[in-house]
Amino acid sequence: MTNRFITLLIFILIHSFCYSQTWKRVGSRGNQLTGISWATEETGYVSGNQVILKTIDGGLSWTEQEPPSKNKMWGVDFFNETLGLMVGELGEIFRTTDGGANWQLINVGTDKTLRSVKFLTQTRAYAVGDGGEVYRSTNGGQSWAKQSVGTTVDLNRLFFANQDTGYVATADGKIVRTFNSGNNWSIQNTGQSAALNDIYFTSPKIGYTVGQAGTILKTIDAGSTWNLVTSGTERNLTALSFNKANPNIGVILGENGTVLRTANGGTTFDGINIANIQTYYGVSFRKSSNIVYAVGNNGAIISSTNSGSSWATRQSGLDVDYKATQFRTATLGYIVGEKGLFLVTTNGGATLTNRSRPVSGAFHDIAFTTNPFGYIAGDNGVALRTANSGANWTSLNLPMENTIYGLHFFNNTSGYAVGDDGFMARTIDSGVTWEKMTVAGTTEKLRDLTFFDMLTGLVIGQNGFLARTEDGLQWQKVNVPTTEDLIDLDILDQNSVVVVGNNGTVLKTSNRGISWTKVNVSEAKNLTAVDFLDESVGFIAGEKGLMMWTRDGGLTWTNMPTGTFQDFSGISFGDLSSGFAVGENGTLFNYSCQVPETPTVIFGEGNICISQQVYQVQNTDVDAVFEWRVDGGTILEGQGTSRIVVRWDTPGRNAVLVRGKNNCGNGGTKGLEVLVSTTPKNITEIQGEGVVCLEGSVDYEVNDVPGTVFIWELTGGTITQGQGTAKITVQWTEAGQKELRIKPTNPCGEGTFFSKPIQVISPPSQTSEIQGPDRVGLTEETYEVTNMPDINFQWQISGNAAKILSGQGTNKITVFWEKQGDFTVSVTAMNSCNSGPVTSLEVNVNFITSIGSEPSNTRTKVYPNPSQGDVWVSFEGINGVSRIQIADVMGKEVEEIKPEMGLETVVFRALPKGLYIITIRGREKEFKHKVLVR
Repeated sequence: MTNRFITLLIFILIHSFCYSQTWKRVGSRGNQLTGISWATEETGYVSGNQVILKTIDGGLSWTEQEPPSKNKMWGVDFFNETLGLMVGELGEIFRTTDGGANWQLINVGTDKTLRSVKFLTQTRAYAVGDGGEVYRSTNGGQSWAKQSVGTTVDLNRLFFANQDTGYVATADGKIVRTFNSGNNWSIQNTGQSAALNDIYFTSPKIGYTVGQAGTILKTIDAGSTWNLVTSGTERNLTALSFNKANPNIGVILGENGTVLRTANGGTTFDGINIANIQTYYGVSFRKSSNIVYAVGNNGAIISSTNSGSSWATRQSGLDVDYKATQFRTATLGYIVGEKGLFLVTTNGGATLTNRSRPVSGAFHDIAFTTNPFGYIAGDNGVALRTANSGANWTSLNLPMENTIYGLHFFNNTSGYAVGDDGFMARTIDSGVTWEKMTVAGTTEKLRDLTFFDMLTGLVIGQNGFLARTEDGLQWQKVNVPTTEDLIDLDILDQNSVVVVGNNGTVLKTSNRGISWTKVNVSEAKNLTAVDFLDESVGFIAGEKGLMMWTRDGGLTWTNMPTGTFQDFSGISFGDLSSGFAVGENGTLFNYSCQVPETPTVIFGEGNICISQQVYQVQNTDVDAVFEWRVDGGTILEGQGTSRIVVRWDTPGRNAVLVRGKNNCGNGGTKGLEVLVSTTPKNITEIQGEGVVCLEGSVDYEVNDVPGTVFIWELTGGTITQGQGTAKITVQWTEAGQKELRIKPTNPCGEGTFFSKPIQVISPPSQTSEIQGPDRVGLTEETYEVTNMPDINFQWQISGNAAKILSGQGTNKITVFWEKQGDFTVSVTAMNSCNSGPVTSLEVNVNFITSIGSEPSNTRTKVYPNPSQGDVWVSFEGINGVSRIQIADVMGKEVEEIKPEMGLETVVFRALPKGLYIITIRGREKEFKHKVLVR
């Protein structure tokens, strides 16, 4: 008994665990809905495009049933709660005997679309469709025989007024009628040529038919004659139904939300305004009430509880295939799809803002790098970029016109795109320019790619193609254990990736894609999307509403119910607790399961000597199991609980990490840095200046050691910041020889002091007065001040009046005055700390002063001086005269002579008026003379 109880408990826990987490539809499905039939007052069925819906609560809620094919079904009829038929494209007939739990596909041997089906009895049924085709079953729909009704026009809708009399509305405005349960049919003219879309009889004699351009016809003689009824609209009318309890009340529906109502048996029709302006293809009153339902485009289901006087929308979606999604948070997400679709939601899909683009093709992938900044791409090489969540777009020019299937962006500027024919391109400037790349020489369709870092990445594609790169440029093909098309991939951690593909293909690598293992799963359906929350928890979406999840890094997978049979195409998690899946016909599902909250704090010592320590977190989730990880130590006890004991083994900067786990998955990880120390090591060097300035701030530091506190001491200054750390800032307040000391301490003890001598110096004082002539000509002069040790003397002469020939930086300079006027010679004493005050000397420069004041030189002569324009220059006895130059007082060269060997006199002729300086350049010395030309 005990063993049986334990087995039952385990079974209950497993199933509770699997099914307590569910994916729920957000909003409404967008499949086109074509017909509606009530089996009972509460049980009804809807046919549509790739969907079958059932209600057991009178239409308040609708669940999907799995159709046996993906074709659109146009008509539905149920004989009772269990036996039903649907007809649709390619001559397909669906039959159920268990209320839609299972449907059998029956093909009657035609490729024509069947548009309407009706039961006469439990065994006798008829189906009509395009090309005038009529099929009869005498065994409740198990098999069908074709009948000829004398026309090849499309037959749109079938209705039996009783077991004998039936009518068919045709596309050429005629009515096909039988009075013998369909054994024979005749064609009745209505006087109209507009296509008739639906037909309904309230009694064996009174009936109505509606059609294109607002056509309403009524018969009161079992269809022998038809009279036109004014509709008040030119819109196409597509469906009608009458209240079974009160046949005077009926409704007609059509395109663009057209609703007409009669309360007097069709004598007049009133227009009814409704909010959901779709085109409606099916309408039906429930068996014995005033409640009526209508179905149409974009998954629209509307209902009225007062026989059509007013209407409420039960559901309405968007009839477009969603191709991919990316959620940035639990509420902010983006969806792309067919016909340029781009949707934005800021409330987790409760409402969708349509920011679609005017293009005919589909967008296949999406890559947002920040909340507002992202890229989309798809058919015909169309790629766009937005910086404001799609409010505005920039078109990008990729080097291809075929389909782009995959995008991967590292940041706003750098990313890749892949697509048809082995296409890959890279951009580093936000998509302005693209570099086309070769991928292992393949022409296979590339579906998606991902990167571990900026260089190492993987790309997947058709026929089991997979390639990897380690430099972002060169791609090498990798052999994988499948030839199925690979569709999507996602990174688990820094080494692991899971890839999914057709026919239940799941591959995994744990070495960055070098080698791959095939993972066996229970499903053979095509897998279209994969997303991992962390290294353990992930989800796979696929066709026919398939959803699977894993808690062991993709080694095993468990199916999750979704309640839909629409194909999923994309999946994205905005956070650890909320995910979204998208698919065909406007399918949008949300997964919400609250993982444990990230611990707010880890309690325990963070700066310790090697020892044993206790660490714990607050447990706010009684169902959570805590997973601990310790770097640099060993967990001795407590793994799985909120409290652990750790033995620290390795000194240095270590860590304690913890996260909660429950049935929903793993929560966020919280970390605590732990500095583990041993006995402090002595310090042998202090980095920083040993000679500093008074009142200056200087940084000093030593090699940092985690967990160590550094105690600094000094004389002649103040520590302004950093005490206790490896780096301090000191302001020196006293001049002279000072000392800086440091001692390390940690939880294991104290080290010894280490000292560094510091010389604190002051800025220099003002120099002595400048010694030198204050009234000069255009001559070479010397200026000096009293010398001071360790001082750099910086000289300046105002107005660029003279050249400093030598001595800059010293206490004595030689200058050559080149301009006339009043100028200033100044000098500043400088050292490494600062500059002292400026000392100045005012000097008057006048060329008259220099006339005749030149010292006599018996070896060089210039004559006559003054001159009338011709000047002789003699340089007898001067060795190696290489050049004789004459310049004006501004230093501008007037003329130059290079004397020949042995020549000792040269002449400058016809000089203009002015004062000139003649320079005689010998091998050992340079001689200067001034000459005045009048």
